[in-house]
This record gives sequence, C-alpha cells and structure tokens, in this order.
Amino acid sequence: MTSISKVAHFQPEQGEQTAPTQDKDQVHRVLLGKKQILVTEDEPLLIQLERAGIHVEYQCREGYCSSCSIKLLWGQVSYPFEPLAWVQSGYLLACCAIVKSDIEIAFFE
Repeated sequence: MTSISKVAHFQPEQGEQTAPTQDKDQVHRVLLGKKQILVTEDEPLLIQLERAGIHVEYQCREGYCSSCSIKLLWGQVSYPFEPLAWVQSGYLLACCAIVKSDIEIAFFE
C-alpha cells in the first residue's frame, strides 16, 4: 500500500469543534467509516481516538506488543521512536503513531 503524498489539510468551519490546539499545531482529519475526528500532531493517535469515544484494543501503550494495530488505508503517520513491536505493512500502532496528514483507518476483526 502506498501513501498519498499530496494532502489537502482540513480547515474546520467557523464554530466547529476541534481538539484543543495552539497556532503552531497541525490539525488533520482521521476518517473511520462514516465517522470523522480531528487530531493534532502533539500526541499519539490512541489518546485522541479514546478522547473521541472510539475504543481501541491495547496492552502496553508503548509500542511493544502491537495490540493496538489498526489498518491504515491511506495517509501518513510517523513514530517519535522506533516501536519494538513488528508493524505489518499497511498498518499503524495507534499507541505511538503521530498523524502527519489526513488519514483513513479501518478496524478489521
């Protein structure tokens, strides 16, 4: 799966709620089916998904176990440190992934 290199950054409508941000923070859309949440680059995706009421399985919260692996359909994430867990191609570890563009994710059983 290749990443999309061109990304149109979402600008919220006036009055639309977003995650708390500072002027320097980048805001990105995370699409999950028909649901959409806004995230920043200042904390891992797992924390922001939980804040939005989206349950993600996890164990270690530190990139050791891969329990929080989520399918990345398109977009880009990065890791502030190399996870010790193996990250399957086309997936991300929500506990330590930092969203770097608009992304679409999917949960598969």
